[in-house]
Amino acid sequence: MTPIRTLILSGGVAHDYATTSPMLVDILSEAGIVAEMTDKLADLARPDLHEFDVLTLNCVRWPTEWATGPDGPYQLGEAERRTVLDFLASGNGLVALHAATINFDDWPAYREIVGGYWEWNVTGHGPYQPGWAMHIVDREHPITRDIEDFSIHDELYHTLTITRHVHTLMTTLWDGRLQPMAWTTTYGPARVHYNALGHGPDTFRCEPFRRMLQQGVRWAAGKKR
Repeated sequence: MTPIRTLILSGGVAHDYATTSPMLVDILSEAGIVAEMTDKLADLARPDLHEFDVLTLNCVRWPTEWATGPDGPYQLGEAERRTVLDFLASGNGLVALHAATINFDDWPAYREIVGGYWEWNVTGHGPYQPGWAMHIVDREHPITRDIEDFSIHDELYHTLTITRHVHTLMTTLWDGRLQPMAWTTTYGPARVHYNALGHGPDTFRCEPFRRMLQQGVRWAAGKKR
């Protein structure tokens, strides 16, 4: 069987993507998933993008604040937007991690694709530390199957704004309120998975999170595999 292929978009500020994205490549490779990494937004307009099964976003590209940067530009051009929409319309999948909810806030469709976003002056996060407790809500879903509740070293996101129907897979408590930490949704024929975990290297060493990454990309590939 032909292996699942994913293109990982990496890069941005306030996160150690130079470490975590190569870790992500290795984690997926352990599950037989072929992962290619790039920090160039122009690669989202590659003519061969359709040959990948899943687009994985381990990045924060926030164009309203930073039009360019050391690995910029941060803004998606019209060619990139069109190619990504065509990619999803063809039934390919998308996986977004952690700060990817901040991405592309000058492109309204993106918030609909992911199913939620970081809303400034509403959304926040706890400190990057060990001990955050994750509760698996749907134990039968392919992404969370055979994964028990776990504790993780991470930066806990809370009060994300949900834009459309999502299926919650995992939650945590913040200030006594349940917070969705992982979900799935669809965008046309595309399968979309968001996981709010993933701030730094300690997170990517957590075995349950690693398994969710592997199973998440595999699920997003859908009927193609």
